[in-house]
Amino acid sequence: MNAVDSEVSQAPEPRLTAIGERPRKITSDALEITHPLAEGRYQSPLRYPGAKSALAPIIGELIHAATVSSEVQRVDLFVEPFAGGASTTLRLVGAGIVERALLADADPLVAAFWRVAASRTAELIDRVSDEHARYISAGGVTALDRWDYWRAWDSKPGSSRAENDLELATKCMFLNRTTFSGILHGQAGPIGGRAQTSAYGIGCRFTLDPLVERLEYIGHLYDTGRIVDVWCSDWRETLGGVATHYKTLLPNRVVAYLDPPYLSKSGKLYRRSFDRTNKHAADLDWMSMFQHENLAEYLRHKMQFRWILSYDFDDRLLQDDALYASKCMRPDDDARALLDVKAWRIVRRSVILNYTASSKTGRGPAQELLLTTLPAGTVPSNDRLRVVD
Repeated sequence: MNAVDSEVSQAPEPRLTAIGERPRKITSDALEITHPLAEGRYQSPLRYPGAKSALAPIIGELIHAATVSSEVQRVDLFVEPFAGGASTTLRLVGAGIVERALLADADPLVAAFWRVAASRTAELIDRVSDEHARYISAGGVTALDRWDYWRAWDSKPGSSRAENDLELATKCMFLNRTTFSGILHGQAGPIGGRAQTSAYGIGCRFTLDPLVERLEYIGHLYDTGRIVDVWCSDWRETLGGVATHYKTLLPNRVVAYLDPPYLSKSGKLYRRSFDRTNKHAADLDWMSMFQHENLAEYLRHKMQFRWILSYDFDDRLLQDDALYASKCMRPDDDARALLDVKAWRIVRRSVILNYTASSKTGRGPAQELLLTTLPAGTVPSNDRLRVVD
């Protein structure tokens, strides 16, 4: 029997669900990916702070090496709890390295974007095209006025979820393509500044045709069953929800890729500017070490499936017992009963990347840390993946 047979539905659910509702089940046989962007260089419509698209092939190398082992024969579900621009997910699904993916983000703007882009692609394309024609093409004061409008926009009481989601998705994409480094919250201003005297104006990153193609690619991945679901949930809800709803795939046919906010500059890049009463407000505040330590505790003791974690390299990550000084993931009693393992080794590798937004060292080359519980004997060691003691 196929490992996913007990999770199968005969047809896709009519819409994507949020965690807490009935999750969309995965089909036993995902359809073939035929969209040409599956092999394209740029696939995500979002520009994201600290985007690590160059890391995607390295993550793919780790997973490919693991899938030829006896323990991890195939990754049926790839989970990205900090979805952001989701460049890694799009790349690995398109390349066939993983069968399917589930995206989640605690930021309602980001989650709504991916939910609408996947399940209501044509509506979002129409909406974004209208914004481009009416405001971006006009440029100057008109575009700045619209930037101010979306910066201040909030969902209206009494509006349906469908209406709010479409507007949230449009806000996310508009601000992402017109704000410095794609930063959605905080103090970042419009590209080109308020005076718009720069050679690169507010619309320079809002090129409609390639963005439409990328949105169509996302819709194609959803229609073919490759994007399984999108959740507006924090990392804890996401990881726990996957373990609850996709039990037959545990522990070796699910891999989570976690790319949490920078250890040093998360406040500058990710701090929220909207309602702090939202239930995910705390998870979006990574100013202190508290969230980083909570995540480390969960991954070291409660995680029920394989994981890969990427961070900007910081010695504290490997020296602090509350973070990842331990070289083993030792499940607690509850997790051990489900995993039937005493421990998984945490393998460490370093990678040099070129960051696309402010990193600990500014733009340009910076060292990245990769940690994973994929089978230790399968994790490559080479010029790109260097051993960390």
